[in-house]
Amino acid sequence: MMSPGAAAALPSPASGGEADSLPELPLPLPGDLLGKDLSCTICLKWFTEPLILPCGHNFCKPCLTDTWARAAGATCPECQAEVPGGQYIENTVLAKALESLKGFQVEQGEQKCGEHDKPLTLFWKPDGKLACLSCREASKEQSDQFLLVSEAVQHYLENLILIRSRVECTLQKLKPLWQRQKEQIASHLENRLLLQQNISLEFVKLHQFLHDREKRLMDELQEKGKVFLQDMQLNMGVLQEKWNQAKEILTHIQSRLYRHNSTSFLTMTTCCLLSLQEKAQGLSEGQLVCRELSLGQFKGPIQYAAWKEMKSVLSPGLSLITLDPRTAHPNLVLSADLTSVRHSDTKQALPGAPERFDASIAVLGAQGFTAGRHYWEVEVEKKPKWTLGVVKGSVNRKKRRPLSPGEGYWVIMLRNGRELKVLDVPPKGLLLRAPLTKIGVFLDYEGGQVSFYEAHAMSHIYTFRDAFAETLYPYFCPCLNEAGENSHPLRVFSTET
Repeated sequence: MMSPGAAAALPSPASGGEADSLPELPLPLPGDLLGKDLSCTICLKWFTEPLILPCGHNFCKPCLTDTWARAAGATCPECQAEVPGGQYIENTVLAKALESLKGFQVEQGEQKCGEHDKPLTLFWKPDGKLACLSCREASKEQSDQFLLVSEAVQHYLENLILIRSRVECTLQKLKPLWQRQKEQIASHLENRLLLQQNISLEFVKLHQFLHDREKRLMDELQEKGKVFLQDMQLNMGVLQEKWNQAKEILTHIQSRLYRHNSTSFLTMTTCCLLSLQEKAQGLSEGQLVCRELSLGQFKGPIQYAAWKEMKSVLSPGLSLITLDPRTAHPNLVLSADLTSVRHSDTKQALPGAPERFDASIAVLGAQGFTAGRHYWEVEVEKKPKWTLGVVKGSVNRKKRRPLSPGEGYWVIMLRNGRELKVLDVPPKGLLLRAPLTKIGVFLDYEGGQVSFYEAHAMSHIYTFRDAFAETLYPYFCPCLNEAGENSHPLRVFSTET
């Protein structure tokens, strides 16, 4: 493929270029279709180095180069369509067809049948070989398997031209598709970078919290350790002083005992004995000071304690969701704390409020969201049927409507205990590898995201992408109790449960 920058930059035809063009063929091949498809509209001869323009017209390269060199701009000489940047494509299919015809014309007068020594005027379709009239007469094949060379050439040329048209059409479709793929790649790279930044930012917050928590605990350990050490070192100094005093008293006593036979022993004993008794009585034994750092504080469940404290800084944390009894279908029974819901066969006599679901066995959360990020978890263990998600506050609660994003529902459902289905457009079935016990629902209002997770491992199930413009509510449908087989309630977890 060639893409010259402009018409003036195209290489000019080489001198004597016409000598390299195909000779005019005396064979009566053409017909109007063949003559039109093989002739350049500029020189009216068969193509030399055929090129195809974006508009679909073909020209000899030397003819097009010369025409554009004399013109002010690059346009199609036949339809006058603009050719941006003077771009064209070498038509290799047409060039190969012309080359084959050229070879045939050069050899036509020379080739004869090796078996019958007659001109090869026929084409045998099964083997794709040239043949003579005697070959056809001697062949057991049907006569329609032999074509005149001219007919065969025209037949295959028409096929090549048809293929060429299809390829040209494919090229026209490939270019915008390639451009869209390029845009998709650019969008993917940008989105990946944004997600990388989001992950880094979220974990920077956790790292900073853990670093601060570690530093606070270490500082507390160092401070208490320092105070305890000072107390024990101070007592050690007191004990040292008492030890020195006792040693001094013992030295005096010992020196007196060594001189007990001397005459001065008795004269000095009375006063010394009284002094030594006073010092000995003032000398206490002291006490041992023990200061031990708390193992419960510094070698307890440190990680768990940090995790408990970390919940206060999680964003989003586990949202406090309660059920709104005003929206509950009359056959639904809510717990006293409004955190669980189950279906009952007995229909309750409740006022027909506009907020209440009459067509769907459903209830909404009491908390509506118009901004921010929120996450809640719902226990679904032992329930073979349920539907969960997020809905617009304006959904029709009196008539059955499709549970789809177009109707204001972003939900998933479980049926038969193993058939997990996403009610998107179109609906999607998901492979359930293990029974679900708890579902996590994440809403990013500004980000236009509703995601579902298997809450124990936090493995991703599915994500809806949309734009939100009104209040959204958590949606809970425990489904019919199915004669007790689906009687367990849906239970909402919160920071208090």
